[in-house]
Amino acid sequence: MKKILFIFMSILTTLLFVSCGNDVTYQCNPILVFDTAVNIVFYNDANYKTYYNDIKNKFNEINRISDDFNMNTDKNNAYALNNEREVIKTELFADMLNKAIELKEDTNGYFNPFIGRLTHKWKDAFNDKRVLSKEEIDYELDIMNNTNLIISEDKIKLDGEGNIDLGAFAKGYALDWAIEYLKNKNVDKYYIDCGSSSIYVGNKELNVALSKPYSSGYYLEFNASNIGIATSSPKYQYNEIDGVKYHHLVNPFTGLPSNIYDSVNVISKNNTKNDCYSTAIFSMDIDTAREFAKNKNVNIVLYKNDEILYKGEEL
Repeated sequence: MKKILFIFMSILTTLLFVSCGNDVTYQCNPILVFDTAVNIVFYNDANYKTYYNDIKNKFNEINRISDDFNMNTDKNNAYALNNEREVIKTELFADMLNKAIELKEDTNGYFNPFIGRLTHKWKDAFNDKRVLSKEEIDYELDIMNNTNLIISEDKIKLDGEGNIDLGAFAKGYALDWAIEYLKNKNVDKYYIDCGSSSIYVGNKELNVALSKPYSSGYYLEFNASNIGIATSSPKYQYNEIDGVKYHHLVNPFTGLPSNIYDSVNVISKNNTKNDCYSTAIFSMDIDTAREFAKNKNVNIVLYKNDEILYKGEEL
């Protein structure tokens, strides 16, 4: 009987090892970045420590650049840009910001990297068990919609009063870097679990089970290889006020946390887009989400109240 490795994935993607067949498995220490623990498993390659260290260094660099809560030592990350309004340009930061702007256009504005002030205000509000007023929301939306980036030869500048938030795609961006790096090293059997939403399975067929956000058990299982999966859910970042869940997944058009779904999963080979698309789709109605997924050639799973509302035909 063929043995397989089962991956049970929730919004904090937990990996439970049942078996690994005949492959030699090398599991590395977690990398503590993106407010989670990133787990990497290699198969049949004794040079895994070199790959792990290179990936760890790059993930730490991407984490420092995308952090909008803490200043990095070079004062040129998202936090520095939001507070200083202008920073010294690095190629990595500029590339991430340019991709963020591209993804804003790609999602028709459902992902907006200038939403940072509003998402921070919502987090503060629901921690205080209060709801932002319409006046507060409208004020922040106006700021968000009138903010732009200016990237010159040596500087990155925020034009307007809005703040950058790269949390919706930084993990996917890091995953895509790691996949390209391992491809160049001729490494194909591995998986990388960026615990708070994203996972990539290399050239090894694994069984993936998506866990229910607010109850025990799993709502979908499927085989996966050479594919990425991203999940957006408010499960671990919400507060319930008067029977309504308020959380960090904010609709950039209404300014309100979206409660159309309990969980959105996006499945494709492009992890940067998976991560971003799952956030964007969380604010789309079902028909818009289905059409969007079709046009972008990605599989999606939409889940609400212990029911799969929609899943791609290939799943």
